[in-house]
Amino acid sequence: MDADYDPVAGFARAAERMAETQQYLAESQRRVEGFQQYIAQTQRLGHYILAFQCLMIGLALLGLGWLGWQHAGQSTEHAALLQGLRTDTQTLAAQTQALLELVRRQPGR
Repeated sequence: MDADYDPVAGFARAAERMAETQQYLAESQRRVEGFQQYIAQTQRLGHYILAFQCLMIGLALLGLGWLGWQHAGQSTEHAALLQGLRTDTQTLAAQTQALLELVRRQPGR
């Protein structure tokens, strides 16, 4: 056995190294936990953004549906107005024709 070897000093150095290792492990664990919290916050932000996007798409679809409904209503109304105008024009043409016939048949002319 070596005369300079002191088993108590060896155990003391080993205990010091184990304590340093435990400190490094604890620091690493704190860093990992901090990174996990950062990831959780980022995921929450992503979920908020996704919810906002879904809301905006829903509102856009609702607005598009409303515009389509308005367009369909106005198209039907426009067609009805055109039909009424056509009928009124035909009535006016017939009345004008009748007046012309009446004026032609008058004996004083």
